[in-house]
Amino acid sequence: MDAIRDSDPFQKVGNLFPDEIEALSIAPQSLVREALRIMLERRYSQLPIVENEKVIGVFSFWSLARVMVTTPEVSVHDLPVEDVMEHLPSVTVQDSLHGVLSLLERHEALLVASQHGLQAIATPMDVLKYFYGLARPFVLLGEIELSLRSVIQSCAPGEQLGQCIERSIAQKYRADRRPVPSSLADMTFEDYRSIITSSDNWPLFEGTLGRSKELIKSKLEKIRNIRNGVFHFRKDISVMEHENLAATRDWLLDKARRAESAKGASNDR
Repeated sequence: MDAIRDSDPFQKVGNLFPDEIEALSIAPQSLVREALRIMLERRYSQLPIVENEKVIGVFSFWSLARVMVTTPEVSVHDLPVEDVMEHLPSVTVQDSLHGVLSLLERHEALLVASQHGLQAIATPMDVLKYFYGLARPFVLLGEIELSLRSVIQSCAPGEQLGQCIERSIAQKYRADRRPVPSSLADMTFEDYRSIITSSDNWPLFEGTLGRSKELIKSKLEKIRNIRNGVFHFRKDISVMEHENLAATRDWLLDKARRAESAKGASNDR
């Protein structure tokens, strides 16, 4: 597959398939029953039909369904696949991924070609998995920040929040000649971290987050470093960093739910 440069800022079709893959194909004379066996074994929904190293069409569940509906009197299992094939649009590994989305709204798959010939078949699931991989760190970080906000709201309600702000982040804002935020929605992740890990504020949070302020400080410091890399597009995060984000998200969601439950029980007394 043609290489897609890491420095290229644009999303290309080739990004869907970062590893070398082999596009499995069948000959035009192959029987439908044999094609179906291969597709079921490999969990494919289509197979390209290749003759003389050129793709002449695609056999798919959709193309088979059309023949079965329009000519129900014909037994299709022993037909050659070239009699049941359809034609799909072709794109290259260097084409814009954004342009592919509109094509996939009208077609169940696309042929992906390079200067070496057929490289792969792109499906909506391939695109979904790729964009999910890109978006997942942002989603996890968003849930972490919302969980921190929820913990602060539960542990420092009303006037206590203002006191926490004054003890931890107000001086920094005033030094920068910026208005001091009074709403959690107007604060940053760093503000949340500073409020929670402030020695003066910690007694409000240790009942929810645990006895060790240093442990919480270390957890949030690691998340801050990952967050900076993600939001500034400095590098792809590692598998371990993904796992750290997910584990911290789960841990904080549990803490936020417990804090909210404890707050509700206190209000009912």
